[in-house]
Order: sequence, then C-alpha cells, then structure tokens
Amino acid sequence: MKCAFIALCLCLGLVCLVACTHKTDPEHPFEAVAGYGYFMQYVKPVLETHCLACHRGSHPPAGLSLVQRSSLYAPRRYGRAFVVPGDPNASRLLTAVAEGGSHPGMRHGGSLLSGSEVDVLYEWIEDGAYWPDNPAGFLQPWVFVPRKKGLLER
Repeated sequence: MKCAFIALCLCLGLVCLVACTHKTDPEHPFEAVAGYGYFMQYVKPVLETHCLACHRGSHPPAGLSLVQRSSLYAPRRYGRAFVVPGDPNASRLLTAVAEGGSHPGMRHGGSLLSGSEVDVLYEWIEDGAYWPDNPAGFLQPWVFVPRKKGLLER
C-alpha cells in the first residue's frame, strides 16, 4: 500500500513537471495559461496606454507595429522575436522596457512602465502570451475626451 502511494505521488509529480515546462506559441493560444481575461484586463491597457502611440503606422520604431499581433511574435532578421511565448527572458520586449532597458524612453532615466506593468508583461509572456486574433484583441489608442459638465454642475 505504501509503495503504491509513493508511485502515485511520483507519477503526479512527473505530470506536473511536464505541464509546467511545456512552452506555448501564438498559433495555439488555447494552451496559454493566462488567456483572454488576463490579456483584456491587464496586458491590453498597458500596450494601448504606453506603446501604441508610437508603435503603429507604416514605419514604427524598431519595426514593431502593434496594430497586428503577428509582428510581435515574428522572428527578426538579425535577432530574437519581440515576444517569445513561454520565455520572457528571450523576449526583446521585456529587455527593452524593463528597468535599465534599451528602449529610447528608458535611456534618459525616464520611467516608461511601472514595475507592476513590467511584471504584467513578464507574466503574460511566461504564461504563453495569448493575444486574441479577433476584434476584441485589436488595440486602439487611448484618447482623452474631456467630460462635459452636467446640468447640476453648471
């Protein structure tokens, strides 16, 4: 009985180990741990607020346009992809925006992203970098629209 229990525990441990080391890719987003909800609630606002203003159009900086998700995952001719799902340390996006990163906004001591925003991107990439390939996943630039005074505020 004791040997059967130990064998069962070892088998479960092996299954958990294999599941934790499995890498995902953008072509199989259903395997990503942090899925649709995480992207919509945490990742999309960071990208729209801090990145999309510059990284769109026909000639975006570093060739990274966030208008289409495919450019984020595409391998570069002379380097790594901007996002390598499951491997945040190999993703150029994180090395650029992390503290002391290579992003031009960071070079002069600027704070492009807060620590928690960098952590959001790190977790997202580590968990498979799911990005919906439908209208909900399209990024829109944030535009400030001043609120008009209501009838009672005049």
